[in-house]
Amino acid sequence: MEFNKRIMLIILLAFSLESIAQDLSWDKYDVTEGPNPTLRYGYYTESDGIIKMGRYYFIDNGSELKVRLAPYGKTATDLPVLEFDRNKGIIRLGWEGKPKRKCKLIKQGESLFIGNCIEENLVMPMVIRNANENDQEWMGVYFAVSDTDISILKKAKEIILSKDSRNLKADRNCDDDIATRNFSFYCSLYYAAIEVDGVYRHRRPAMQTVRKELVKRYPGNYVHRIRDINNNPKITNEELLEVLDVVISDLTFELKRK
Repeated sequence: MEFNKRIMLIILLAFSLESIAQDLSWDKYDVTEGPNPTLRYGYYTESDGIIKMGRYYFIDNGSELKVRLAPYGKTATDLPVLEFDRNKGIIRLGWEGKPKRKCKLIKQGESLFIGNCIEENLVMPMVIRNANENDQEWMGVYFAVSDTDISILKKAKEIILSKDSRNLKADRNCDDDIATRNFSFYCSLYYAAIEVDGVYRHRRPAMQTVRKELVKRYPGNYVHRIRDINNNPKITNEELLEVLDVVISDLTFELKRK
């Protein structure tokens, strides 16, 4: 019995590591520039009618198209391409885990696809496009420092303090962190933003200032700074808490100055 338990644990660990490797393999598609970017934005609508920012891997090699919805902090969802009529600019998509949901998008411009997903009696608008000013605004790029930023950082600090360890296998999918209450540094910030503001904005002042402070302390070449620095086991929770303290102090000073 004990031997079987060990075998099962090894299998589960291997599956977990394989899943992480698969998620990280998509890093090479985080390309927003050029004539055919593989990372695109827009929005999608959930079944409860809430419109969410859409972050899509849109991989078109000229003969085959792959589409994947990859929202910040959430589990990615494959959108199988059922049809891609290049002449008419029509894309028909399925939805992983939701066999009754079907989407139809029509090309409206050089890189703009607009349409709806249908599931029984629900009509859910959806857009895929190259990143634009609206997406930058949605991510908080133009936000001024506010009390919300400071509250998010303080909440993230509480989350890290509540654990003796952290998730050192971060993949920027926070669903499992939230379920197990074992947070990576990125997911502590993500969850704190949801708790404080109701929405996560990837490039609001709190996030950007944390990134700058991390790179100043731990210079190097990173694909995703917060994730990659988090996954370094030599960096302690205490050091990350110190980063938060410094950023809270800096943003508090900036807010008072304004």
